[in-house]
Amino acid sequence: MKWNMLHQVSLLTCIFVLLNGCGFAEHFKRTYQEAGETYFAPENLGADTQNTGLLLVDAVTKHMLDTVRLFGVAIASIEDPGKTIIIGSFQTGGFLSQRSGVVVIPNLQPGTYKIVKTRTQTVHEWETLYMPTSKEFEIEISAGKPVYFGQIQIRWLFPSTDREIRIQYDKKREAESWKMVVDKYSESPWITIINTHIKSLE
Repeated sequence: MKWNMLHQVSLLTCIFVLLNGCGFAEHFKRTYQEAGETYFAPENLGADTQNTGLLLVDAVTKHMLDTVRLFGVAIASIEDPGKTIIIGSFQTGGFLSQRSGVVVIPNLQPGTYKIVKTRTQTVHEWETLYMPTSKEFEIEISAGKPVYFGQIQIRWLFPSTDREIRIQYDKKREAESWKMVVDKYSESPWITIINTHIKSLE
């Protein structure tokens, strides 16, 4: 009986490791203690579409040898740079599906914001990367308008620890990203506005 229970525990542990990747829990715990921040996706987008704006930050969805996956972003208002808004990328599909690489940030007051840092994962560890202080990472938010920042691509310049950051825009990719938001948050009052925006891209 004892052996059978031990066998079951070992089996469950192996399944957990296979699903989450070797060393996942250890790296997450260490990075969390260092950063002291958590990146969660919003549970819903039930915001005031008349008075607030919506921002979509896109990134790569698959991990390749030299590509860093995006798990979240932190933005700050130009008018109040000391206050940051931290949001994680959402999952599509079921519980065990991978992160989408898409970060949607609701409830933004109109104004200018900038992306100040990103939460990423390499083959080895989680990282918090601070973005360059340039106009390229600023976004203008208007009330009632869904805004697409673009696709952030972060490459790991192996074997060094340097990172290369690029911002790319593709209209087809923007439409795909907004459709993921529609599928994820289908009950949101933003959906009608987003669908209209998607049609304008086609």
